[in-house]
Amino acid sequence: MVDKNKGFEEDEDIEYLSKTQLKKLAHSLQDLAKDLSEMPKSKRVKLNLPEVLLSAIEESKRITSHIARKRHFQYMGKVLLKVDYEKIQSDIEQMENQNANYQIRDQVITLWIEHLLTDATPLFNALYEDFDHDEVSNLRQLLRNFSKKPDHAAARKKLFQALRQMDLQHELPNPLMLITP
Repeated sequence: MVDKNKGFEEDEDIEYLSKTQLKKLAHSLQDLAKDLSEMPKSKRVKLNLPEVLLSAIEESKRITSHIARKRHFQYMGKVLLKVDYEKIQSDIEQMENQNANYQIRDQVITLWIEHLLTDATPLFNALYEDFDHDEVSNLRQLLRNFSKKPDHAAARKKLFQALRQMDLQHELPNPLMLITP
């Protein structure tokens, strides 16, 4: 009688997956492939994907048949399995978290614009503590231009961008905390 396992040593480092776990992994990789194909090209470039995957993504744009697309996403899942798909997933999550942070900071900047029109003195005093005099003076000028024409979108955009630059240098606090004694 021949021993089937002769010559094979048990390797404790290898992780064995059940059939259900393999199916879940395959479906998650297909979903990741679908997300990558629907992602704008500008975001895809930031992920630094391998050429094989990029060509598969471009190919998926041409396929219109439902079943053919499904098969192609299965193929893309196999391609993802061969590359570092965990890094790709973490990069996508990191980009989404960064976008969420920008949304929160945008709300704070919008609050600054609203309260600079009504309570400018305490807010500018707080800005002079953290920022260069020239930056704050430039912000004052932009605020004057905006207050003359509050419906003018370009003036609001310039004011918003100046506040965004200041926020990137040193995170602006909530203006309500600076106004109330």
